[in-house]
Amino acid sequence: MPSPPRSRRLLAIAGVVLVLVAVFVLGSLLGGPIRSLIQPSSVSVPDQVTDLIADRYEGAVDRAALERAGAAAIAEQVGDRWTAYFTPAEWAALQRRREGRYSGIGVRVRTTGTALVIREVFPDSPAAAAGLTAGDSIVAVAGVPVSRRGPAESRDAILGADGSAVALRIQSPRGVERTVRVTRGDVTVPMVQARMLTAANGSKVGYIELDRFEGGAGEKVRDEAQRLLDDGAQALILDLRGDPGGLLDEAVAVASAFLRPGTLVVSTSGRASPRREFTANGDPIPADVPVAVIVDGGSASASEIVAGALKDTGRAVIVGEPTFGKSKVQVTQGTTDGGAVRVTIAGYRTPKGTDIGEGGVTPDVRATDSAATPADEALDAALARLAAEGG
Repeated sequence: MPSPPRSRRLLAIAGVVLVLVAVFVLGSLLGGPIRSLIQPSSVSVPDQVTDLIADRYEGAVDRAALERAGAAAIAEQVGDRWTAYFTPAEWAALQRRREGRYSGIGVRVRTTGTALVIREVFPDSPAAAAGLTAGDSIVAVAGVPVSRRGPAESRDAILGADGSAVALRIQSPRGVERTVRVTRGDVTVPMVQARMLTAANGSKVGYIELDRFEGGAGEKVRDEAQRLLDDGAQALILDLRGDPGGLLDEAVAVASAFLRPGTLVVSTSGRASPRREFTANGDPIPADVPVAVIVDGGSASASEIVAGALKDTGRAVIVGEPTFGKSKVQVTQGTTDGGAVRVTIAGYRTPKGTDIGEGGVTPDVRATDSAATPADEALDAALARLAAEGG
């Protein structure tokens, strides 16, 4: 067959070019790139919605805000309270809390109906610089009595921007009142604090309070436990009240300070995560040292792993109130906008197979710290139980 004339070939090429140009122009007018016409399945539905609104909506649009809203909605759709997207600001604030950092005066308090009783003043804190001591009671914040504002709201009122000041009405243990002006600052809550206590029978009991399960928690607990034993402690108390948890590896490390190597601490499993068993490792304290663990409704996650492991293995007596009941394991991954997404990947069970999500860890000795009394009833109950065991 003879070749088509040159003019016909040129017309055919020109026609193809015109078609491509038309498709490109049409794609631009519709607000989407040419690839969305050629390969529509390559762009996800959230991206398609975001692209169309960002490109065509009649008003001003913050594309980053659209993407953050979409990310939050996707995480929420899972229906799991622990799976979530965090904006950059939320993620930064969460990291500060996980590190025990906040802007305030640096005290730990317990509440009564009319005051915030200072249990502890953190070293090198604004409260320490202002001369506040354990046993002092905060009866008014910025001129408003705690009895009127309420304990929770009064605690919130003490917090504030770094460098700002708050006036506190302080009542000493002897009933003498004074007003103290404290300049707020950046405070880091100590991860682990320890001291020696004396039980009713005169025996020495080492007390260790763990604020959170972050890097190094297991090593710090183990070191403090050994130091207290070296100083003459005959028994130990691990206080996990209000501890929201943290890293799974650190939960295993804390439990390892009390359990023989190889003892099962916790097992995990999930749809995309095969069953794993985590066992104790390292150099624990002597097995004949009596141990009590104090918990409450604020003890969650890693706190429950430790309490559950020590209870199931019979290594410690659990004192206090039922724990929070969080039996899920999460991973957190940063996102390109500076935020992060946290995803539940597995559930965990105690050595005896208990799902802590169903009621939390049940204490062996129930004790509630009453806000109406100056005593620490849960701590007193732990000391009494250890004294009865010869500790």
